[in-house]
Amino acid sequence: MNNIKLKYDPNLSVKDNALKCGVSESAIRKFIRINNIDRRYDAKVAKARLIHKLKKEQPDMTLAELSRVTGYSVNTIKKYLLTDADASKIDTNKVSTFDFTQPSVVIKTVSDSQDEILYNILRLYVQRDTYDCDFTYSVGNFYVNLKKPQLRFDVNPQSDDIQPLSEAYNIRPNSLHSAVVDLPFIVNVNNNGNFKSKIAKRFDYFHSEEELYEANDNMIALAYNKLKVGGYLIMKSMDVCGPSKQIWVGNYVQNKAAECGFVLEDIFILISQTKYLYTSGLKQRHARKYHSYFFVFRKAKKHK
Repeated sequence: MNNIKLKYDPNLSVKDNALKCGVSESAIRKFIRINNIDRRYDAKVAKARLIHKLKKEQPDMTLAELSRVTGYSVNTIKKYLLTDADASKIDTNKVSTFDFTQPSVVIKTVSDSQDEILYNILRLYVQRDTYDCDFTYSVGNFYVNLKKPQLRFDVNPQSDDIQPLSEAYNIRPNSLHSAVVDLPFIVNVNNNGNFKSKIAKRFDYFHSEEELYEANDNMIALAYNKLKVGGYLIMKSMDVCGPSKQIWVGNYVQNKAAECGFVLEDIFILISQTKYLYTSGLKQRHARKYHSYFFVFRKAKKHK
């Protein structure tokens, strides 16, 4: 069980977690025990965050109104309003794996979980329950376990609740607190359409390096225009190892973002368990790329 990575949700019951993960309740209980998760603590944190969130969104709500909405007693509401929603003051030896406020649970730069990285960026930088906008939403794989952004765009919308990317240019400038960009990273140099990649078949790709760079330029400029000063651009990127050369997309994105007026706040590295094959039968010339980056850029100043 130590090696099994369940998508455990501290807000769900043991039974609901078992149904969600497709395992038995005893497996969830063992996972909780082995990972030293304190469900009582998690419940208290969830309760405190709900109360603080409601009070922040509707500061004029009375204690009685908060009690009716949440179902908690007035005394419980009072108690949690007097404490920090994220502070841990619980007398326990256990530390929940979801309690990132604890010194023993460090937010790391490296993970094999995309969900964990996106959650940690929210927790450490954005400090909201989700991102304001995703310019490259696709089928929403970033939000399987996260709340969907209110603004969702894509060049080729996959459903009716996603707007064409062209509509994103109508967003009021300097209005967003956070935005997400995840562009394709594959460059198809084979114009005959015989590019052997399962990923290329699932997602769009670029026909040239120039097209890849231009797309990154456009998305960085769009994000800069729509983000307020101090707002965050979270941009996923990956270097490419082609048949004849390496394309250092990550370096390009960092340099372009800095040129536009962003400051690089952090880099998270996603380690992949699998890797697409560029083609078969070629002699290996470079180290295979088994990682991608999540760059956290902050809009620092007005662009000149």
